[in-house]
Formats: sequence, C-alpha cells, structure tokens
Amino acid sequence: MFKPILCVLIIFAFLIPKASLSSNIGLEPCIKVSHCVIEEWDVNDIEEPFSAITEIIKNLPRSKIVEIDGNYLHAEVTSKWMKYVDDLEVSYLPEQNNLQIRSESRVGDSDLGVNLKRVNSIREKFL
Repeated sequence: MFKPILCVLIIFAFLIPKASLSSNIGLEPCIKVSHCVIEEWDVNDIEEPFSAITEIIKNLPRSKIVEIDGNYLHAEVTSKWMKYVDDLEVSYLPEQNNLQIRSESRVGDSDLGVNLKRVNSIREKFL
C-alpha cells in the first residue's frame, strides 16, 4: 500500500531541482541578538537586486562568498585583527520584492556592533 506512494515521492524529489527549493526561502531568525543582525529591505525600485547585492559583497574587505544557490548567498567575513569568521547571508524573495540580509558572529557573546555596521554599510551602497 505504501510502496507506490513512496516511489512517487522519491521520483518527485529527483525531478524538482534543488535550487528552486532553496532559492526562495527566508533566512532563519537570529538566535542570539547580541551578535546578530537581520533586516528585510523592499527592493521594488531596484533592477536585479540579487546581482547588485552580490557585487557589493564580493567587494567587501576580507569577505569570501562560499555559496550561491539560486537567490541565496552565503559569505564568510573575517575580522581584521582577531581573524574571527562571521556569516553573512542574503536571500532574495522575488515574489515579495524583498531582500533579507543576516550577519552573525560565530563565536562570542557580543560583536561590539560589527554586524550592524556591516549591514548598514551594505545598505548604504545598495539602496
């Protein structure tokens, strides 16, 4: 009884491209607000917002893009002095004309405002 349903589900899973599932998802909320910033930006008036934000992040000092999947980007940004690595994520939701950006430190109890400064700097260049 369950075998036909299971077979259909398995076949269906291989037919749907992985990027289409992951490219239009929102970002996870901040777990620890003391070292994380997440914002949503309305991008109605911006042509190709994901390409524009990708170029800005490529040119950030000490940043390295580690994953681009559809409309999702994950970059690692290394601090200048202590060499801590922060995660920077962007997700573009075209059906909502919305861009989400999240910057979070991997270690520590506080980021001394670094993530907020990073997001503000990107916003100034982007909007």
